[in-house]
Amino acid sequence: MRTDVARPSAAPRPDADRGRALALAVLAAASAVAWWPAFGAPTLWAAVPVAVAVAVAARALRVRTAVVALAAWLPTGLLLAGVPLGELRPGRWDDATTALARGADVLRSPGRDPVSGDPWPLAAALLVAGTAWLVAAALTRVPGRIATAVALALPALPLVWALALEQTSDAAWPGAALLAAAVLWTARGRLAALVPATAVVAAVAAVGGHALAPEEQWIPFVEAGDRKPQFTRLDTAQSYGPLPDRRTGRTMLEIDAPAPALWRMQVLERFDGGRWSVRMRPRPDLSQPRAVPEDATVRVEGLRDRLVVAPGRVTAVDDDPEADREPGEARELEDEPRKGDEYRVTSEVVRASAEELEDVPIPAPGIYADYTRIWGGGAIRRGGRPAIELVDQAPSQYASTDFMRVLTIAARLADGEPTQLELVRRVQRFLVDSGRFTYTTEVPDAGARPLFDFLLRDRAGYCQQFAGAAALLLRMAGVPTRVVTGFATGEESGDGTFVVRDQDAHAWIEVYFPGSGWVPFNPTPADAEATVDASLDVLAPPTATGGGGGGGGGALLLVPVVAGGGLVVWRLRSRRRDPAAEPAVPTGELLARLAPGTVGPGTTLTSLQIRLSGIGPATAALADEIERARYAGNEGTPDRRPRLRVWRALRADVGTARATMMLARHGVRRPTDA
Repeated sequence: MRTDVARPSAAPRPDADRGRALALAVLAAASAVAWWPAFGAPTLWAAVPVAVAVAVAARALRVRTAVVALAAWLPTGLLLAGVPLGELRPGRWDDATTALARGADVLRSPGRDPVSGDPWPLAAALLVAGTAWLVAAALTRVPGRIATAVALALPALPLVWALALEQTSDAAWPGAALLAAAVLWTARGRLAALVPATAVVAAVAAVGGHALAPEEQWIPFVEAGDRKPQFTRLDTAQSYGPLPDRRTGRTMLEIDAPAPALWRMQVLERFDGGRWSVRMRPRPDLSQPRAVPEDATVRVEGLRDRLVVAPGRVTAVDDDPEADREPGEARELEDEPRKGDEYRVTSEVVRASAEELEDVPIPAPGIYADYTRIWGGGAIRRGGRPAIELVDQAPSQYASTDFMRVLTIAARLADGEPTQLELVRRVQRFLVDSGRFTYTTEVPDAGARPLFDFLLRDRAGYCQQFAGAAALLLRMAGVPTRVVTGFATGEESGDGTFVVRDQDAHAWIEVYFPGSGWVPFNPTPADAEATVDASLDVLAPPTATGGGGGGGGGALLLVPVVAGGGLVVWRLRSRRRDPAAEPAVPTGELLARLAPGTVGPGTTLTSLQIRLSGIGPATAALADEIERARYAGNEGTPDRRPRLRVWRALRADVGTARATMMLARHGVRRPTDA
């Protein structure tokens, strides 16, 4: 009697599964070694998703395990990196997304220097690595060559990333690791013979890369001489050229202070016709009637500068009023500080409001001659008289010179005899809000007269150009002004502690107001990387999130941007299908929803402008535009595309990603009575 036995179905090849699992392990180990100099022991947190990915690739776990692990890894990776639990609340998602993008930006050029003091770079690295390995593990179960190729490429991304940033000293051994993983992944057969063969091939590749390559590095992405040094000192001299060092978001200082401030190091009071510099000859300090004493404790992290950092004019360091004095109202530590060093500084700090300064006139000529003197086109001293008087007095052959062109700008801004504060406001609007000038750190080498080039031709620069140009224009009009160098506020971490990064290195201006003292102003656009607290700028506070740097972290924001954008589009489409579902929300209502704090029936857009300026000047300006339209009798005019108008204003202040998230979140709130 014949018995038919069913042929067994094709079973998975255990050697192939083990080969893919081993390839994932090789790539994970190589990536951990490559990124260890940047993160140290926390790099090992990535072992959690790697272990799950290897087990799924070896068929020890099911694919659904990788999916569950990926969903759990998104918040877990943030917590393991040190992100506070409160940052994961739904109300904080837009801020967390911005911080995560900034952390990814830090990883664009870390070199081989450690990234410490900020959990977001590590969080970005862990999320990218964990997502890559878990998705790759799931794709190993998907048939087809495309899925196989993607499954191999994804876990190789962290290692390739390290190669592109020169995180390793050379590319020979990572290249060998990539080759070994590829052989293990694609080979078929028994691993007993395959593993030794792979080791031999990898060794030959590594040795050959060093022996035969014309350069020391197998893949020399950047010449060693082209690598900029890591930022460790602030050069208070203004170069107005390309930044001489790399700024990656490393923490420089932690400052305990009762209130936010612009942290001063040195003031520049001399303009030589080309650059601002420190006045070497001492002079009596101008009185500051409104100044109050303020103590701050400075803990040194990455900064190696002997100049003292303080919130105002220094009066004592570690209770020593005679601590080493330097030109430019600076004080100097006895020894170069090291990580963990701490000192206590007492300062005179002037905090004044616009209302207190509004009626102060421009001082009479000669009273503050040392702080209004301008050199240019020859030695122009004029006994303290404003340089703008020369506009109508200079011979015709001087009319086409750069000096006279800039002097004409200053005269036009000072037309109408404004008060001192109003003139400062006009200069800041001209530089920041007019659209004439662009913020960028990608600038060419500076010429002989860089500020004239900035105002008349280049019209692009960073804080040095904006602060220097503002001080120049104000002095030409007779306003006592100087440039200040130091650090922006940084980010408050709680309990009055401000974390100051290398990207917070900054320059701003101080204007002297009789009856008050030296008042700081920040004439740099809000998209600068330095984080300036919104409460410090008397005229137009920038957003507290600082600026938007480069676009290196944009890929990480793809999911929230698409999701937020999709939500907005879905809501708009749903209203078109059913106009009665919800009445159209006007621009003023959307702005009221965005304003922090409580909005009641008696709240007007005028009263909201101060709160909206905390988001940024463009959003506050939109509220002012809507309010002026109402008073002009245009309230009945159709409010066309209100969401787009608000989104564009938000984008100008906080960037595309955060603007989309804010509008998606606040746009679904119940209407107020404002």
